[in-house]
Parts: sequence; structure tokens; C-alpha cells
Amino acid sequence: MILRLARRAISFGTRGKLTRYEANVEQVLAWEQNTRNLSDTALRERITRLRHQIEAGLTLDAVKVEVFALVREAARRALNQTPVPVQIIGALALHDGHIIEMKTGEGKTLTATMVCALNALNGRGVHIATPNDYLAGRDADWMRPVYALLGLRTGVITQEMDDDNRRNAYRCDITYGIASEFGFDYLRDNMKFNAAETVQRGHAFALIDEADATLIDDASMPLALYGPLGDHSEFYLAIDATVAGLQPFHYEIDHRRHVSLTTAGYNEIERKLRQQDILKSSATLHEVASISLLHHVMQSLRAHVLLTRDRDYVVTNGDVTIVDEHTGRPMPGRRYDEGLHQALEAKEGCAIGEETRTLASTTFQTYFRRYAKLTGMTGTAMADAEEYRDIYGLDVMPIPTHRPLIRIDESVLHTTAAGKLQAILREIEDASGRGQPVLLGAPSIEKSEALAAMLEANGWRQRCERDDIDGAPRTFAVLNAKHHAREAEIIARAGAPGAVTIATAMAGRGTDIRLGGEHADEAARARVIAAGGLLVIGTTHHEYGRIDQQLRGRSGRQGDPGRSIIHASLDDDVLTGRTVNPPLFDRTATVPPSVAQRVIRSAQKRHENRSFERRLGLLRFDAIIQRQHDTLYELRRDLRDGAVHPLILAARFRHEVIDDLIERFAPSAGSWDIDGLDRAIRSVLTLAVDIDSPSATREADARILAQRIRVMADRWIDGKISTIGETRLADIMQRLMMALIDQFWSEQSERLNHLKRQIGDRRLPPHKVATEFHLEAFELFESMMTDLRHNVTAHAMRLGINPL
Repeated sequence: MILRLARRAISFGTRGKLTRYEANVEQVLAWEQNTRNLSDTALRERITRLRHQIEAGLTLDAVKVEVFALVREAARRALNQTPVPVQIIGALALHDGHIIEMKTGEGKTLTATMVCALNALNGRGVHIATPNDYLAGRDADWMRPVYALLGLRTGVITQEMDDDNRRNAYRCDITYGIASEFGFDYLRDNMKFNAAETVQRGHAFALIDEADATLIDDASMPLALYGPLGDHSEFYLAIDATVAGLQPFHYEIDHRRHVSLTTAGYNEIERKLRQQDILKSSATLHEVASISLLHHVMQSLRAHVLLTRDRDYVVTNGDVTIVDEHTGRPMPGRRYDEGLHQALEAKEGCAIGEETRTLASTTFQTYFRRYAKLTGMTGTAMADAEEYRDIYGLDVMPIPTHRPLIRIDESVLHTTAAGKLQAILREIEDASGRGQPVLLGAPSIEKSEALAAMLEANGWRQRCERDDIDGAPRTFAVLNAKHHAREAEIIARAGAPGAVTIATAMAGRGTDIRLGGEHADEAARARVIAAGGLLVIGTTHHEYGRIDQQLRGRSGRQGDPGRSIIHASLDDDVLTGRTVNPPLFDRTATVPPSVAQRVIRSAQKRHENRSFERRLGLLRFDAIIQRQHDTLYELRRDLRDGAVHPLILAARFRHEVIDDLIERFAPSAGSWDIDGLDRAIRSVLTLAVDIDSPSATREADARILAQRIRVMADRWIDGKISTIGETRLADIMQRLMMALIDQFWSEQSERLNHLKRQIGDRRLPPHKVATEFHLEAFELFESMMTDLRHNVTAHAMRLGINPL
């Protein structure tokens, strides 16, 4: 009955899939009595038999009904929880490679067990990527008994693990971990010198929990491995002192939050840099030789005018820690790249970390598209359906709720910020007085602490760790990056009668707020239900509508009563720049609901479209960069894994280098530079070759000369082989070439990132940006490959003892 009602609310395009899934659900449920009669041993034997059948060629689709039924029974025995029909539908949609939208509290974690167990049977490994360590560990521990009952092994990847423990975790059937750790392991594996040292064993199936956080919000965030370049703290301090004194007229910030120096700004910076002898008196920041210096000036400027303490980062014990803009979580160990983090440390007077160079990098967009099968789940996916489809090739499937959603959602747009805050205070006072718990959503640490200050100014007290009474009169808790360590405790109390909790970006935390409190009795739960369930108060609309929905979704889980209301004002950040004329309204009143809805949705749509276009543009750049990376690292893997013999590859490079030199200095058409060719041969090949002036048949002379040089170079290497030994020389060349590939890619990656910024600054028509980047990036790649061949050859010709 519930499923039939839900179908009416689902778009026509998904009804066919839902009908098919409903038929599968009936088949799964029909197995219930059969699986109920099996012993624990028999359950495992069934799974083992199915695994063998799949290894023999049976498809996963052919066994999914039976596997889902076996997982349901294992969950009933291990957790006393049996997946309900809508969870089976969710698992079926996940198996078909969809992003599923399941509302908060509908049991996504349990839903995932069915599809993960099924896809683990092909023996290629299942990766479950979560937004943070806490969820990875919690979900693995929670679901491990289910998998263990079926004979499946569960592993967890954590940041502090060494390679041996990581390798063991990846060898498990199902591996949980932070999304970023999977990406970092991929990067590290690419740089290993022996296949046995790698930790991952392929990219067969990935399930992304809180998919919007990883695949949308953080999609283009770089995951990078860095190598040290040395201590340049005095340089960063000098640049900071130069930038810190700039006035607003020295720079401009555009609508994309890009900052640029004005003419006055350039003049002021150049004047100060010359005073400190950092810039020569005759030089300017616009010269090619000053590119690196200008880069660090701009990074310092970004640190001062774009990044704000307690919003973008926090300073704890003398360390600058980045704050996730979407969840409000601190990200210890994560550093801004290209000198920006050092610029922040200089700005805040912290110890300046050692400067680094990017050794390898990727993005979530690029990394997760490597998987043969990708799927994900989140509470809000429909709003980003176009992006999932265009970038990842994934369709979105909304899953009906198990029980009807009865939460009441409201929005109020105030004409003034003061009116908004007064209304929020009245809501809190009224709800808490009636015993209704309140969750107050704030967009940043700064705003959360401003709300806390407002409550304290009105007679409220912030609850501290030693307070044991849930919902003590006129107390509140704050959950943001500064109170991150107490998250579990604060969430456990957030549903208690009369509790008031201020939180930054509750969306994606993956923890349900239970009515009455985490460990409350039925009397506390009943009291909260009688008061109306959890009240969620938003203090502004977010730039993306789905984040509003995620905040609202903390209330009304599993058919619970609840209410959400977002109080906003015309001067909120999300509405800044809108063409709403405040004098049209009574300054003590609110904007009419129909007008408010139109204004807010228009503003959010503008932000959403802009962000989508930005991510799509970055993806076009990253796809080009990734093709270069894959081409180069496929060669490196072939070397590492023995698919290409090092001496054969070195010979190919050597002959190509000789061809390069002949083409450059002794072309078949045109004059020859005999002195230049002689110097190049001595420098690269360490050979002395007699070169005669060309005759009338230049083309034939060039061919003959190239062949003569090849014979001499090959004979030189043959002498090394007889002296050093072929096996030893091959081992040396293998490691040498892999090390040079790593070095050259690091340098190439840096050049490509600079090119990305330069292309962006050229203000090209949108349809020409990717094309121009592609052409110039290809030229850089060709140049890099030429340099790589020359370096490999030069090193090879100098190795070991020179033959007589």
C-alpha cells in the first residue's frame, strides 16, 4: 500500500524501474521462510556456493534475489534489523549503478549491505567511501557482524595506517574508508617501485555514502601528494608584510571570489618589494622572470582578503587547520597547496611549514570515474541529477520512504537581519519552553558563535562537558569545528526534551537525532512527540537548495513528527545582489511568501548553475591532464610490472633521441649546424662522432649519419652490459626511468596548473577555453616527453664503468 501511494509522487521516468524493483522485492520476500530455516553454517555455505558459481561465469544479476534474501536474514540475526521493502528497492537501484535519494533515517547503511555483499562475490573488492573517519569506522563495526555471518571479510582504511595494514584491508571483501584515503592510496600506488608494494587491487565497485558531499561539493578539490622543497619561511614573512598593508583600493574581488590587484596595487607591491630587495629596481611583476614572485604575492593576497579565520580555517595550538565549508568539520593534515597554506601561517603568526611540490594529484571527479561500477546514496540527490548524469554518467533514483513523511516545512523571509534574529529567538524560547528539542543550523563557525552570543545575551548558558542533565533549562550546545571532539555526545543529547543545539552544516554528518535523546526511555520520547518532534531552525538559506533540504531532513525521520522553518533576511549573503527593493516592504514585516519563494529560488539557482559550470569547466581541464597522466603512468606500470623490458625501452628512447638531434641539427631540407650537433651528441650521448658536411643528397646523408650514430651508441651500451651485467643494468635502468617519470610528471603537473590559471585569466569565449588549454597542454606534453627521452638516454650513457 505504501509503495503504491509513493509511486504517485515519483516522476514517470522512474515508474518503470520501480515496477520492476517491486517485482524483485516480492521475489526476495518469498525467500524469507527458506532462509529463516537455515543454520548459520548453511547461510555461509550458500554464499560460498554462489561465489563459486560467479567465478565459473554466472552473472551477479542471476543471483541477486537469493543474495539479498540471505543478507536480510543475516541482518535479522546479527543486528535484529530486517531490511524492509523500500531498503531492498534502494539496494536494487544501487546494484544497477544509480545514485539513490533516501531520506534521513531511512536506513541507508543497512541498505548498502545487500548490494555490497552481492558485488563482493566476484572477488574484485568493494569500496565504501564515507565523508570522514568516524563514519567509516562506525559503519564498518556496525555492519561487520552481518558480513561475517555470510563469510565475508570487512576492512577499514584509516589515515594513520601503514602499507601492510592498508594492503590487508584492501584484500577484504568489503573495505570502508574516507573517500580521500582511497584517492591518496591510488596516487601512492602509482609511485611504488614494485607491484608487490601497492596496496589497492583495482577499482571494480565503489559505493559513495553521502554522495553529494564527495561527488558534488568536493568534486574538484585536489587530492595531492607533496614532496619537500625546503624552508622558505623568511620569504613568506616578507611577502606577508608587503601584502598586509594594502588598502581596499589596491585590489578588486569579482563575483567568483577571485581577487586581482589594481594598477595602484601593483605599484604599491612593487615599491615595497624593491625596498626589501626582493624585486630588482629595474624589474616589474609583469615580467616572465617574476611569475613565481607574483604567484606568491597573489597567494598572500588571497590569504588576507578571501580566507577568513573561523570560517575557512581555525587556529589551534599554533596550527592552521582547514575547515570543510560544507560540514564545518576541521580537516587536520589537509593543507592548501602552492604556498597558500604558508601564506595563511604567515598571516596568523604561526610556525610556517616547509614548502612542498606536488608529486601527484587527482580529484574526486577524476578518481571515482575510474571505477568499473560506481554508485552512491544521499538524502538529497534529485537537485543534482543533471550533474550526476553529465559528469559521472549516473542516473538518480528517488526511493520511497518506509513511512509517510509528516514533517511540516516552512520559510520566512524578513526584511531586516534584526527582525530575523528576533523571530529566531522567539521560536527557540517557545519550543524549548514546551519541551520541544531545537536544532539551530548555522552556515559557518562565525555565525554559530554569533548565535551563541545572542542566546547568552538573553539569559541562556552554553552547556559544558560536565553538565549531565539533558535539556537543562535555558542551556544550549554548540557543534562546530571547535567542538568537533564532542560531536557524538552533542548529537546524542540533541533530541532530548527542550534541548537546544547550534550546529554548522549538519548535512552529511551521517548520525540521526533520536527523539527523546540517544539513550532515553519511552517517556522522554513521548514527551518530545507530544511537543511536535524535533524543530529545525535554519538561520539563512544556503547557496544550494539541497543543503536547505538536508538541514530540514534532520527532522521527521521514519514517520516521526517534526517541523522545520528557515528564517532568512534580504541582506543574507545568498541574496546579496538580488534586485529586490527593500523599501517596497514594511521594514518591520516579512516578505510575502510567494515573492520570498521566487527570490530565494532564483538566487539559489544562480549559485547552483555557476558552481555546476565551474565544476564542468574544471573537469574538462582535469580530463586532459588525466589523459597525460595515464599515458605516462601506463608506461611506468609496464616498466614496474615487467610488461616492458627496461633495456628495450631505453634503446627505443635512445634511437628517438638520435632522430630528434638529427631533425634539429641536420635536417633533410635546410642547412646543417654541425657544431651544434657535435655538442649535443657529446652532451647527451657522450660520444665523439666525425660529422662530414652534407652533399647534394642531404636526406640520404642524414639517414646514414643517424644510422652510424645509432650503431655507435648501441655498441657503447653493449659494452656496459658486458661490464655491469644485463640483469643488473636492467634493474638500474628500471628504477632510474621510474624515478625520472615521477620527477617529470611532478614538474609537468605544476606547469599544467599554471596554464589552467593563465587560460582562465585570458577571458576567452567559453567554447574556446578547453580547446586552447588542450592545444597548449599537448605542446607541453610533447616537450616533456622529449626531455624525458633525453634525460633517460643521458643517464644511461653515463652509467657504470666506461667500456674500453
